[in-house]
Amino acid sequence: MPLKEIRGQRFLWLAIVLMVFMAPGLKTQANLHGESNLNQASTWEFGLRFDLFNRGTKWDQTTSTLKALNLMAEARGKNLGGTVDLNLFAGLGSTDLNGVVFSQLPITLDYQAGRITGLVVGLGADWPLIYASDFRLGLTADFMTWIGFNKKFAIEGFVFPGEAKAEPDWAQASGGIFAAYEGYENVEPFFDITVSALWGTFNMTENIQDLSGEEEKKIKGSGLLSISLGCHLKLTEKLYLTPVARFYPASKFGLAGSLGLYYAF
Repeated sequence: MPLKEIRGQRFLWLAIVLMVFMAPGLKTQANLHGESNLNQASTWEFGLRFDLFNRGTKWDQTTSTLKALNLMAEARGKNLGGTVDLNLFAGLGSTDLNGVVFSQLPITLDYQAGRITGLVVGLGADWPLIYASDFRLGLTADFMTWIGFNKKFAIEGFVFPGEAKAEPDWAQASGGIFAAYEGYENVEPFFDITVSALWGTFNMTENIQDLSGEEEKKIKGSGLLSISLGCHLKLTEKLYLTPVARFYPASKFGLAGSLGLYYAF
């Protein structure tokens, strides 16, 4: 791993650790804002969110790209306990891992069978720590997991017919700092910088006549840095739209985006 990347990762982890240890002092300095938040009622928003992203991955000594599309129902709690914003989501997603090569099977297999559908479940949280004028800064974290359904496909080009079964799954977790500006009436822009890890497995089973075998590949993200830019748009008194773009600077073609539509109760 390049020295600059190692130093960058250490800096990000150090920044998060410092924020955690500084949190009590920062909350004391922002005591008036904290009391104001405690007096505000908690609210919930429910809606749908569409995600897509391409993120660089590594398996063995090879780099590739994990491509995903997700459609999820989401619930977002605001100012829960006067302390945290929480979002929970679940839905369906499809993942494309074309290009992963399984060389330990009876016949080497280069996976090119396209997208695999699976279940997506996750959660995220923001903890505001500093209030300065119309700015809000704090810690952010999120986790999601994708559990793929198995996909069977025929192996062609041999005298005897064959079949393969693909069973992938992966997860992603991020943690870092965020900032939001609340000075506008109908829009709240925000950004975050996080350390984001991706890991997973891709299991392949192959059967051709009397030959059979199974191989598992360990997959992980090729970069840890993540930067997000987005905003909450107030369309009506109860309806909100949230577009977000996420970049993975150290990842091979690392770009993600999401669009959510929510109704507040």
